[in-house]
Amino acid sequence: MSLTGAINSASSGLRTSQTLSRIAADNVSNAMTPGYVRRSGNVVTTGTDQTGSIVKDVRREVNESLQRMSRLESGKMARYQALHEGLRSYTAYLGQPGDGTSPSDKFNAFQNSLTTLINMPSSNGAQTGAVLAAEDLALAVRGAATTLGTTLSEVDMEIRYEVADLNQSLYALRELNTKQLDIGQGTIEWAQFKEKIDNLLDQVASVVDTRVTVSANGSVSIYTVGGAALLEGDLVQDVTFTAGDGTLMAGAQDITPFKDGVRGLEHGSLVGLVELKRRVLPQFNAQLDEYARGLIQAFEGADSSLAAGQPGLFTDNGSAYDPANLTGLASRLHVNEKVTLNGDAEVWRIRDGLGVSAPGAAADSSQIGAFVAALGTPVGASSASGIPGFVTVRDFAAEMVTAQATERARAENNYNAANSAAEVVNGARNNAEGVSIDDEMQRLLLIEQSFAANSRVLTTVSEMIDALIAAV
Repeated sequence: MSLTGAINSASSGLRTSQTLSRIAADNVSNAMTPGYVRRSGNVVTTGTDQTGSIVKDVRREVNESLQRMSRLESGKMARYQALHEGLRSYTAYLGQPGDGTSPSDKFNAFQNSLTTLINMPSSNGAQTGAVLAAEDLALAVRGAATTLGTTLSEVDMEIRYEVADLNQSLYALRELNTKQLDIGQGTIEWAQFKEKIDNLLDQVASVVDTRVTVSANGSVSIYTVGGAALLEGDLVQDVTFTAGDGTLMAGAQDITPFKDGVRGLEHGSLVGLVELKRRVLPQFNAQLDEYARGLIQAFEGADSSLAAGQPGLFTDNGSAYDPANLTGLASRLHVNEKVTLNGDAEVWRIRDGLGVSAPGAAADSSQIGAFVAALGTPVGASSASGIPGFVTVRDFAAEMVTAQATERARAENNYNAANSAAEVVNGARNNAEGVSIDDEMQRLLLIEQSFAANSRVLTTVSEMIDALIAAV
């Protein structure tokens, strides 16, 4: 090898070592950075005599198969997490049979008070106890309806936040698509840009299910699994949400989950939130309204003292039940003011009937017996409630609380299973793509040795040149 060849070879080796050391340093400094993918330099020989070397390109060690699986499992986990967290606060308020605070326990207390009253019809204390138990039951139903309404408002707000974050990510990806055209492929800067793109794609995949395509120039396009375009090059299809009916649109295409005739979203936090909005919470509302209807109608039908249109023991804000006004009935369930302690306080009416003009015989318990018998009347709940029509007033509260607790438990179990699956896949992805500090330290030692060897070559060549010059 000539002296010139030696100089060129050593110089290119030093430049290669410099680039490789920068790559290794970036790896080490970002070893704990979420989403960072290990980088490596592709070293090739140069020159006609193959004595030089350069870093041809910088590669990110992406495992595309694990990447796709990770995004899929993360989307599934985000869906069930949204369901689980959305139901947690409401079901905590609702309680469960046996805790003393749930509607089913309040109903049992009310039923027991009627049993006491039927044995002691003349007792003012027993009459007052039955009225107070009825008020506690109505308050429990109203409280559940109010909490459910608050939950629905929170879900609407969360959907708006998620849609805003999704659109922000799509526009950020569009900007990166445009900027990366000015960056040379295979450079460190190119790798940094691809890092940003992949991190944004991970974020999008946790909100909606995605199918990603990459063009020859590196431009990213995103579609839902159903085929709706979200981003095509520099064209973003804005995602919009209509709170009234829970519709999601990507541009002009409907992507609403669980909607007939629509290839909607399947995974992601938006799917869980929309499932709460369109299926779960409306069914819970229907159950509460049907229960309120059952209570009002049972006591209206069993009270022989009432004229047509007169309210019974349980009322719709003081009025009789109106079939045209079922929606939201649970939030309006109240005990008739004729018997409440804050109203007329005529507690004897729970013994004699709400429509009588004067107290009846003190020992007459026939009306109370009719009330107790009415508790065995089937509610005839609508199919939208998910509660069988044959369930009676007596059993409806326990059936409702159990059904809603089961929905929450199902969401929790699905979330735990999806979370475990996501952890396994994400762990495998991190192992395949992440940084090993030990490996990088060994690589830095080799780079140091290479740098020292190339430096020694230059020093030796310099000494030889000096000796030649001195000999002339």
